[in-house]
Parts: sequence; C-alpha cells; structure tokens
Amino acid sequence: MKLLKTLLASAVAISAMPALSYEAGDFVVKAGIVNVNPKEDNIDKKDLASDVDGQVSDDTQLGLTLTYMVTPKIGVEVLAATPFRHDVTVNGNKIAETKHLPPTISAQYYLLDPASKIQPYVGLGVNHTFFFDEDGAAPHLEKSWGLSYSAGVNYDINERFLANVAVWKLDIDTEINGGPADGIDVEIDPLVFMVGAGMKF
Repeated sequence: MKLLKTLLASAVAISAMPALSYEAGDFVVKAGIVNVNPKEDNIDKKDLASDVDGQVSDDTQLGLTLTYMVTPKIGVEVLAATPFRHDVTVNGNKIAETKHLPPTISAQYYLLDPASKIQPYVGLGVNHTFFFDEDGAAPHLEKSWGLSYSAGVNYDINERFLANVAVWKLDIDTEINGGPADGIDVEIDPLVFMVGAGMKF
C-alpha cells in the first residue's frame, strides 16, 4: 500500500510539472520567407569618386533553418536558403549582377524559462558567402567569411509546431576580380529578415 501511494504521488507530481518547450537533443526545423537587405553605400569610396553612389539591391527567397538543442537553453543553428540574386548599380545604372548563397552557423542562447511558450533568443556565429553566375562589370567576386549576429522569437503553437521571426546581421565583404571594376571592394553587410513556421522533433 505504501509503495502504491508513493507511485501515485510521483505520478501526480510529474503530471503537474510544466512541459519544456525544448529539451537537449531536440531538433527544430523552420522554413519561411527570407529577405537579404544590403547596407547603403556598398562600394568602398576609396575606389570611386566622392560623388559616385554604388548600391547592391535586396532580394527575397525561401529560407530554412535547422537547430539542434544542446541543452534546453542553448542551441546550434544552421541557416540556408535558395540563391539570392542582386543587381549592382552605380548612380542608379546597373553595371553588374550576381547570385550568392550565405550559409551561416550560430550558437544560440534562449532567454526565458524552457517551459515558456514564447522563446526569444540571441545568437553569434560565422557566415560563409560564395558568389556565382556573375555578369557585367563584376565577372568574379571573392568568397567572404565574417561574423553573424542574430536574434529571434519562437512562439509555440502546440508541443510540435511553432511560429518564428528572426533577424541576422551578416559581415559580408568581397572584392571584384577582373573586368573594368577589378580590385574594387564591395561591402554588402546585410540585414537578413525571416518570417516562418517550424516543427520540433
């Protein structure tokens, strides 16, 4: 009888404990719309006349993130997307275009109690960007390595599904090789925004 009472008390105590939103070993997959928005004045002014305005256009694609929870409050995230396409303009005139992929890996820290339905987080990571299908005055752009800073919020719809908004600041610097713009430095350094939904496994 005493054993039965103990087991019943343990079962009640366990059922009263709040379910954790994330546990060590969980995988979280999120998909959504991603916009890469380069900073203003992308072309290094030391390479151009002071009255020349160089810009790189923004682009929106499908994005995907995969997060592995090391602990209930620490995760490792990989960001991927379909290729982004950008026009390079000088004083409003298109001089080149390129596509790029910016895979990024980040360590994340979740700020609230693991039982909270709302899960804000911050992250720090490394971005590797490579360019392809270059055309025009920029026949080749060098690969880029840089830091990544991120923040986001997950909202748990239920135990499996969630909604997400996130932002990254990426350090992407490259150099034009070949053509009339050979040697010019391009600082893209975009803000990256994502709105999506996900699933926990």
